[in-house]
Amino acid sequence: MSSQVVMSNYTHQTAPTQFVEANGIRFAYRRFGKTGGVPIVFNQHYIGTMDYWDPTVTDGLARDREVILFNNAGVSSSSGEVPTTFEQMGANAVAFSRALGLNKTDMLGFSIGGMVAQEITLQAPDLVRRLIVDGTGPRGGQGMESLTQAAGRLFGAAYDPPEHVWLAVKFSPSAAGQAAGREFLKRTHLRQEGRDPEVKCRQPRSKRWTSGASSERGPTII
Repeated sequence: MSSQVVMSNYTHQTAPTQFVEANGIRFAYRRFGKTGGVPIVFNQHYIGTMDYWDPTVTDGLARDREVILFNNAGVSSSSGEVPTTFEQMGANAVAFSRALGLNKTDMLGFSIGGMVAQEITLQAPDLVRRLIVDGTGPRGGQGMESLTQAAGRLFGAAYDPPEHVWLAVKFSPSAAGQAAGREFLKRTHLRQEGRDPEVKCRQPRSKRWTSGASSERGPTII
């Protein structure tokens, strides 16, 4: 039993970037934390890399379970092209999970990653024990179209330095909100070695999430 439950010596800062191939794509990923249970797989937001998860969150979760971070197709250190549909993004993420030999996961998604996580759940319900989404919504859900328009304005603006886009996107404009945002950015730079290449901001191309009925089923935590 002890051989099945192992606490990785790696953390968010030190976990090496590894690669696995599936669907002709070389996926970059990192995994750390307590093995032996159901891992939690993180699906990142728009133009985000593995480095832009908050280590306070990932290391906190890794105390009790295994954490798997990855870049989907065409993002940062992963090869391939970014698909124009969430269906294909979800299919790529399913292929990645299968290539790692994962049989059951808790699938977490933030923002666009939440849309991808919903697609994963629809396409491979056997793979997902729990779906956890944040800062996202269902296909055709109330406010999704206006959310897309607001995202276009935020990501279309100029920021100096460029990473200050996250102060506008993730945090309120209040003094306290912006202070919290700056602390978050500091934490995302604690990892100095083996960082992901940055992703340039461009207008999202997928337009197929703002209309159509939602058909998600199963346990979801929002």
